[in-house]
Amino acid sequence: MREFSLLRIEGRPVLMDGAFGTELMKIVPLAGPCPELINIEYPEAVQAVHRDYFEAGADAVTTNSLGASPLKLAAMGLSDRAREVNAAAARVAVSVRPPGKFVAGDVGSTGKFLRPQGAHSEAEFEDGFAVQAEGLAEGGADFILIETMFDLREALCAVRGVKRGAPGLPVLATMTFNRTKRGFFTIMGDGLEKCARAFEAEDLPAFGANCSLSSGDMADLVAAWKPLTSTPLIAQANAGRPEIVGGRVVYSQSEDEYLREIPRLIQNGARIIGGCCGTTPSTIRRIAALIGAV
Repeated sequence: MREFSLLRIEGRPVLMDGAFGTELMKIVPLAGPCPELINIEYPEAVQAVHRDYFEAGADAVTTNSLGASPLKLAAMGLSDRAREVNAAAARVAVSVRPPGKFVAGDVGSTGKFLRPQGAHSEAEFEDGFAVQAEGLAEGGADFILIETMFDLREALCAVRGVKRGAPGLPVLATMTFNRTKRGFFTIMGDGLEKCARAFEAEDLPAFGANCSLSSGDMADLVAAWKPLTSTPLIAQANAGRPEIVGGRVVYSQSEDEYLREIPRLIQNGARIIGGCCGTTPSTIRRIAALIGAV
């Protein structure tokens, strides 16, 4: 296992990559219901996206495995290939990883609900996340990033499952929040302090937020969260809200508008930054220049 020194970078924030699926679609159409199979069927396309982000200045990229839990793959009849798909995702990213850079094994929500809202138990979720983590570890991921979680209970199932499936790998986690009149909450009603206490209890080396929020709202979220924890915070904002214009998805923030908030995001306490939906290698390249990552 490579020494995990991502959080030891001094003098600047750690830089992650940006949106993946939209970049992949520029190279190969996401035909079929499972974009994660592209790791096996068109690995060179996945390599190209990872390479673009590394060359842009990212310290770490996330594997193409966001939806590769057995429970999510079951809808496509692929649950029994979960370990294989995740191992392939990690291998593809590792194959273009430059010296001194890192690969995050990406673990996303199952898209299902736990009881009583849904039909699944915590044990089912944990078992599935353990299989996913086994594959990512087998493929050579340096750490696991659990992201885009809207239910703290599911996020904690993921933490426990990942620790079981890949016991030697550090685990980081991000939730997705909405801005309300009362502050920042997930759609399940989980607030910043509740999430902080839960992740601290699991001894995560870093946690934070991704998706849903613009860079300005994310900067405000970090400002609200920072006084509640001493753990390094992760912030990966969307480029605003998605809209359909002329038959294609566009985001409400321009790249210049997005980047204008990055200094404030950092000043407010974000230690690990990157992009989410609507961001590109160009976005990451400009952030890298801004923070001195290149």
